[in-house]
Amino acid sequence: MPARHQRAMARDMRRMRRYMRKSTKHQTRGRPHPVSGISRVLWKYRSELAPAYLAVYLAFSAALAHRAWGPLTTIIIGLLVLVTAGVRVRRYDRTPERTYAAGVVVLAGGWWLAAAIIGPDTNPLLGILVIGGFIAALPWWRHHRRRARVRVDRTLAAWPELAENAGLGGSRVMSALVDAYGYTVRVALRRGTSARTAIARADEIASMLGVRPNSVRVTGDPDREDHVIVRVTETDPLARPNPWPGASDAPSITVPVPLGIAEDGTVSTVTLLRRHALIGGVVGSGKSGVVNAILATLGPAEDVALWGIDLKGGMELGPWANCLEKLATAPDDAVDLLAEAFEELQRRARDLSARGERTWHPDRTHKALVILIDEFAELPDQGIAITDSIARLGRAVAVTLIVATQRPTQDVMGNGAVRSQMDVRIALRVRERGDTDLILGAGAYKSGWRTDYFNLPGVYLIYDPEHNTPVPNRAYLVDDATVTRITGGFPTPKALAAADGTKRVADPDDALWTALAAAGPDGASVADLVTATGRSRRWVYYSLRQLQDAGTVHQVAPGRFTTTGPS
Repeated sequence: MPARHQRAMARDMRRMRRYMRKSTKHQTRGRPHPVSGISRVLWKYRSELAPAYLAVYLAFSAALAHRAWGPLTTIIIGLLVLVTAGVRVRRYDRTPERTYAAGVVVLAGGWWLAAAIIGPDTNPLLGILVIGGFIAALPWWRHHRRRARVRVDRTLAAWPELAENAGLGGSRVMSALVDAYGYTVRVALRRGTSARTAIARADEIASMLGVRPNSVRVTGDPDREDHVIVRVTETDPLARPNPWPGASDAPSITVPVPLGIAEDGTVSTVTLLRRHALIGGVVGSGKSGVVNAILATLGPAEDVALWGIDLKGGMELGPWANCLEKLATAPDDAVDLLAEAFEELQRRARDLSARGERTWHPDRTHKALVILIDEFAELPDQGIAITDSIARLGRAVAVTLIVATQRPTQDVMGNGAVRSQMDVRIALRVRERGDTDLILGAGAYKSGWRTDYFNLPGVYLIYDPEHNTPVPNRAYLVDDATVTRITGGFPTPKALAAADGTKRVADPDDALWTALAAAGPDGASVADLVTATGRSRRWVYYSLRQLQDAGTVHQVAPGRFTTTGPS
């Protein structure tokens, strides 16, 4: 037998002997010693009895101070103790907890000063201590975080024995942190056991701890291979959707975009400037919720130009049309939009070169360009090839792709660099474990990035340079009324087209006919029609051919067209 195995067996035997000695230490003929039994009870329920312990300590120390010190010394020492305790109150992160702790410090300190000067047995100090201590203890006994901490401590005290049942024998708890939704434990594994082994046993750990299914998440410790972080969620903070809280006073793409609420109650944000994003998940998983959260922030931003491709016929991005400078809802139009985006990318590159700069810094006059593509799998091959070029060349000139698809396989994403260039990966619910790796990268599922058990729409994991642990989040709920309120702050596309010829159009056919009718006998050039409709030259020529076939438009000169009848 190898020497290391012999050492491991010897170590296990020593642990077993210590456990047996501990179990029989205070037993006599099968019956526990009375004193040891009382001490164990007092220690086991030390949290519940903490107010009584504090009252006894105050009375005893005040009696000693009354006999040993003079009034001046007592006051000075008492004030120093009060100041020290007040400083420690600041470690509480919640206002009610800080208020309660400060009140206890002031009341206990005031009673102690009085008792140390005139004596704790002086009426009515003893009665005040008993009655006031009972009243002050009520919030302590009812505090859910204290009770949760006690419950967790008692559960984790049995970890060494319970871990054997989960196949993690020899592991031990190093630290525990309790919060409003559960607790997080740092566990040291037995030497020779890897973090990946513990990650694969998340379900066994849940059974060992007696918690609900899928409430345990195990991730590796970035500093030690033999340590893991176990997260137990007792109350699901993602069970209810959170309404979108509203954009900041000055929304901008230069700051992280809030997407939703994380499992620990914090706001989940993502940085999109000079990064491409991939959003993946099955039908009904909530991809549109993530896209809506992005649009709700970037739509009103003055340093962003939004273009959209919605190959569901405009069902997803249509309500945001007022915020979008361009919107393509057909495959051919999507190819034209991407071609224009690539031309814009090249123009920006030439502009940077002429100015001797290397990076495009978005502002009101030099906007970042964000292109949202819904149902990427429906793009024609030509469009996928263009997105490949944009993905490789768009970062420096602040051209960002946000792609939503169900399964970003190699066939769907093409053979280029589109998927590999996605710095931000957002994974919603999937059906198969392998789909998680398709979205987040190879090996993600075995490393604890699991989305196959998600059962609520909008719940996602995010992987990017700022997020390297699988913390579940849920996207904000942006309802129709919120979309209407946000887009209502923008002029309608028709009003913009009639006012200044901008490229914001929702009905390009009407804009084309209006421009032709206003051109008069000299006709309108194709370039003017492209400006009026916001569509590509290819779309304009195709529409003109249809109108010519119908007999409502004729060509008056090369490249110039007008209507055949009264407007």
